[in-house]
Amino acid sequence: MFVVIAVMVFFVALISWSWVRGIDYMKENHPDYKGEDFLDWGEDDVAKIAGRDGWDDNNINAEGDF
Repeated sequence: MFVVIAVMVFFVALISWSWVRGIDYMKENHPDYKGEDFLDWGEDDVAKIAGRDGWDDNNINAEGDF
């Protein structure tokens, strides 16, 4: 049981250390990067992704339609 916990702590520490190094690298080499281009969705694209452009408010589905 102790070995399993030690291995888990080791891997979590390794992932955390790598993550912090990556954040530090971005801060030093790309200080102006804000992450705004990550998904780069405009206002119109959000509605399309949410499925609202294909939505029909006048269409009623009832049990009798099946």
